[in-house]
Amino acid sequence: MITNRHFSQRLLNASWRFISHKTSLSQKNQRYSHILQPYSRIKFISTFREASDNIPPNGQGIRYVVGSAAIAGIGGSIYYYFKKKKGNQSIGNSNNQHHKIILSPLEATLKLRENQLSFLLQRNNGVYRYDTNQLASNNPIEDTKCELIVPNSKSGGDRLFFGIFDGHAGWNTSQLLSKKLIPYVKEQLDKAYDGYGEYSKLISNKEELISKAIRNGFTELDEEIVIHSIDRLLNTPNQSGGISYINESLLSALSGSCAILAYIDTATNDLYIACTGDSRAVLGVKDPKTGEWKPIPLSEDQTGRNEREIERLDKEHPGESNIISKGRVFGGLEPTRAFGDSKYKWDKDLQEMIYSKFFNEKRNVPGGERYKTPPYVTARPEVTHHKIGSDDKFLVLATDGLWERLSNAEVIELIGLLIDGRRNGKNSREITVIQKDLNVNGSKQHKEFAFVDENAATHLIRNALGGAAEDVLCAMLSLPSPMSRRWRDDITVTVVFFGKD
Repeated sequence: MITNRHFSQRLLNASWRFISHKTSLSQKNQRYSHILQPYSRIKFISTFREASDNIPPNGQGIRYVVGSAAIAGIGGSIYYYFKKKKGNQSIGNSNNQHHKIILSPLEATLKLRENQLSFLLQRNNGVYRYDTNQLASNNPIEDTKCELIVPNSKSGGDRLFFGIFDGHAGWNTSQLLSKKLIPYVKEQLDKAYDGYGEYSKLISNKEELISKAIRNGFTELDEEIVIHSIDRLLNTPNQSGGISYINESLLSALSGSCAILAYIDTATNDLYIACTGDSRAVLGVKDPKTGEWKPIPLSEDQTGRNEREIERLDKEHPGESNIISKGRVFGGLEPTRAFGDSKYKWDKDLQEMIYSKFFNEKRNVPGGERYKTPPYVTARPEVTHHKIGSDDKFLVLATDGLWERLSNAEVIELIGLLIDGRRNGKNSREITVIQKDLNVNGSKQHKEFAFVDENAATHLIRNALGGAAEDVLCAMLSLPSPMSRRWRDDITVTVVFFGKD
């Protein structure tokens, strides 16, 4: 009897034989040698990458069991895409060399690790390391990220910022956030610590003081994006409008982005999470009695499926019905909080002015006649506070591309077991198999996770896209943009490790 697993393997093996030419392992390593070279990014931080000899041979690792229909669908989509792209021509060139469509396991691993970075902090500040990685689905990728370490001479500790931004309808807003959000928040925090202006009355309530400063930083930047920069654009002298006058400010207002920001004061072990949208922060905690790893959510997805967000919109827009339709704002935007997304924030007159002046067209506002009292989307974040304790071992920040494929518990256990393996003296090739039988929507689902990456962010992305089922992983990573967006989103992950080792 041929199982789904065997059928899937035969299908992909046949695909590889048909559309691939064989390249020696040494040629592949030479092709990707620039990816495997270590380099330094920050003068007081050591950076390291994994070498190709950590890549397990074919057949090792864990199998993520899926139906043959899913594999056939992905493989067939890849083949159809390239066949359509080349018309009726055969997939090859004049030298009779076939174009490689499906990545090999080695190439898939190299692609996974291409953007990974691990930073070792030698500052004795309670955060000893952080790992990051990004995997694109859109081209260009719409996710961005940023990190900043600010020495605090007054307290003797550091102020650490970690941001992840999930763009949509373009990359412009998320790119702007990666450059400006932390400076905006830091400016407000400096005012708060000094008791400046509106913060003077909150100086005795530190948690509310810091939370308010972070919220102000978020909302002030969004006002700059969707209000002040557009006012300047419209009031620029001698401007007749038209496509040639479109600038970065307008593009950042028209596209949108979710944001999640972690702020850590290492002098006091205070952790603040500010969430706008549906990126997520989860704390990894190890139970000292049982040794089990447990997830502590520090943010809540702000989408049209969140009852609290629906209630908030109803209160802010009394008497207006069906603002949320099919789990989305007016049936369109899924996150209920975001930067940019001006078509959910500008009034009708301003939208008509913008589109007629710069695009020579008239567009209907979202919701049509239901669009009465904008803004319907806000960048104001929900801020949570947590005092970092001895059982808190790491923090995961990630865009929804990861959380769509892995649960909070799976993410925390995957990293926790990776940590346990390191401390037990095992390397990644000795930790190979973790199997789970999960009850998903009333049916049992079998998962087997791979432990082959030292970088925790890469480790999560690999297991989100197939784990040790190399056929699934290779197919998922071989999908070209924009077709890949049907199967996977951009994924950005940052993992921050607490402690001294």
